[in-house]
Amino acid sequence: MTWHLFFICVFLYYTSVGAESYEKVVAFRKCCIENQSLVRSFEVNKTESFVCLDRSTIEDNYNISASPLLIGENVNTVYGTPVCDQMELSQVTATEFDSDQDHRCYDRLIIETINGTIKQNIPKIVALTCANFKNNTKNLMKSKLTVDRIKKCCPKGQSYDPKYHFCRLSDSENNEQTLIKRLNLSSDHIYEVENELHCKAVETGIELSEEKFSLVVEGSNLIVTRKFSEKSHIAHPGEWCIDRMFPGESLIARMCSNSCSDFDAFCVKKCCPVGQHYKTLRCGSFVSRCVPNKDSVAFNISNYLDELKANYDDIPDVLGIRSDLLCSAGRVALNISADYDKHELTRDGYLRSAISDHGDYCFETFDSRQCPGGDLTVTAVTCFVKPQMKNFQVSFVLISISSVCLALTLLVYCALPELWNLHGRTLICHVSMMLLAFTCLARVQYKEVADNKLCTLLGYGIYFGFVAAFAWLNVMCLDIWWTFGSVRMVQPLRKSGAEWRRFLWYSLYAWGFASILTLVMFILDEYPIAIELDANIGSGMCWFGSLQNERSDWPHYIFFVIPMGLVTCTNFILWVLTARHCARVKSEVHRLQAGSVGDRAKRRFRIDRAKYLLTGKLWVVMGAGWISELLSTIASEPKWLWTIVDLLNELQGVFIFLILVFKPKLYYLIRKRLGLEKPDAQKNGGTSSGRTSSTFLSRTISNDERANLRVSQLNTKQA
Repeated sequence: MTWHLFFICVFLYYTSVGAESYEKVVAFRKCCIENQSLVRSFEVNKTESFVCLDRSTIEDNYNISASPLLIGENVNTVYGTPVCDQMELSQVTATEFDSDQDHRCYDRLIIETINGTIKQNIPKIVALTCANFKNNTKNLMKSKLTVDRIKKCCPKGQSYDPKYHFCRLSDSENNEQTLIKRLNLSSDHIYEVENELHCKAVETGIELSEEKFSLVVEGSNLIVTRKFSEKSHIAHPGEWCIDRMFPGESLIARMCSNSCSDFDAFCVKKCCPVGQHYKTLRCGSFVSRCVPNKDSVAFNISNYLDELKANYDDIPDVLGIRSDLLCSAGRVALNISADYDKHELTRDGYLRSAISDHGDYCFETFDSRQCPGGDLTVTAVTCFVKPQMKNFQVSFVLISISSVCLALTLLVYCALPELWNLHGRTLICHVSMMLLAFTCLARVQYKEVADNKLCTLLGYGIYFGFVAAFAWLNVMCLDIWWTFGSVRMVQPLRKSGAEWRRFLWYSLYAWGFASILTLVMFILDEYPIAIELDANIGSGMCWFGSLQNERSDWPHYIFFVIPMGLVTCTNFILWVLTARHCARVKSEVHRLQAGSVGDRAKRRFRIDRAKYLLTGKLWVVMGAGWISELLSTIASEPKWLWTIVDLLNELQGVFIFLILVFKPKLYYLIRKRLGLEKPDAQKNGGTSSGRTSSTFLSRTISNDERANLRVSQLNTKQA
């Protein structure tokens, strides 16, 4: 009797346990078989269709990697879609499922395609329900199965490297299934595993290692407790990820947080999201964009952190990375190898540089391996700070005024035929090129040029205008030297045809010089062969694009500063030589007696000397601008001085207008052109064309006149 009672008790116990277990684990219907996910397709004139594909097929066909639903071992699972004429899809937002297995199934929707085109879609859990059963679900019981949402920090087969802060290839065994087993999660749940962590812009991703923190996953939440501490932090779904640490088997979590101090973490900023880096767009330039890591591109900031830890003992070992840098005026990369771009991290997590002691910044890896001698470089990027004393609106106004003055000067010289001599034509060419440069510069100073092509066009317009203007000023200096300082005994070139021939030679030199320089720079800009010759016009700014380090300064010197310096020095030498000959001619002219010969020589001397002085004034205006351009690259202090110099350079058009137009002869010619002056109103014959010709007596006075002059001087002495 005792044995009968014992067996009855055992039977009742196991029967109750089995019933309880059956009630606990209710059957779950998955649309696709194990390790497969759902794909939804739409085609023209056809209804939607659903297919099940495994992970490798989805990766090969669509280049998308996503984990299927992972079902615990204790879950009683039924596979396959319900048998019905039509099914409707709905997204599952709850964490529990209905108990019906005959008319509804659940799975993870990975891809949606419309006529073969992939629709942007975040993987989600959906339900496929028979259309005729959709409205008969009121009395269905909710199952006790729940979906836990977990994030794996890295894709399948990769582990997270906390030293270089990116995902590394480890082994194929490191996938979502092995991670769930490693976390010892319940076998009675269903898991939706996603990859990567995306924190909000104001949040920092704190790296929490299993060595320093206790990491416990409960449902879809992560509970983090620092060892030897009782204070815990809870991260909700989407705010954390977990993975294996590279190298090794221990775990590491990344958790989004607004406070680094809660975890005693030292936080830095990364320019691109974790798993991305900067790819340089132009060789020799920091102009770049964020691209995904396709190979082992490490984010190695140990040089900055090691130096900081060597100076301070209390720098935390826990690191937080925030991907954010908002700059209103643009960003500028600091060259870690240049002395003037020297920078370092401060104890409180800011960046100390020549720009600021507490500047906003971010670190990033720049990949220039596609360039000759390029490599991976980690450096800091900081916000561009506009000089406080520089007012671009004021510059725009001043440059616009200069442009108007240059346009008026050009209009006056083009409207007065009396000024169409050789000297006048060279002035017209010079002023027109200054007008081109200042007009393009005014547009650049007005506001930022968003169109890169327009920015490049304006940059080349500024360059060609200034180079051609310098070349035509060189022509004027050469011509006035030829007039005063040529030591060769040549016949005067007074005929119109001779002047035109000389002007054509001058044009060939000036336009050719500017065109060749611009063309060479354009070709080397489009097809760079060396960093020192890549001007980067229009890259980042509508001028030479990379002026951040010594190597990228070379194009500015090679194509502009040095050529314009040589032209300016040549003009100065010609001007000095002309001054010496002018003094000699002046003394010779003053020894002449009054008469037709002496008066004519003096008149020509005054005309040529006026041209000489005018050319000298233009040289001062243009040369001062070039000298200030050169000095500003050597010394940047004091800022107030360079502000004044910049303002004077921006008023070059006004100075040229005053030099060329504000003259009594021009005033008379303008009034005459407007009909406000009688033709004979100008006294003393003022009808000289002012052509460029020789002023030496040997070129102004004929041989017979020279002989008569000697006889007259001899008779005067004898008397």
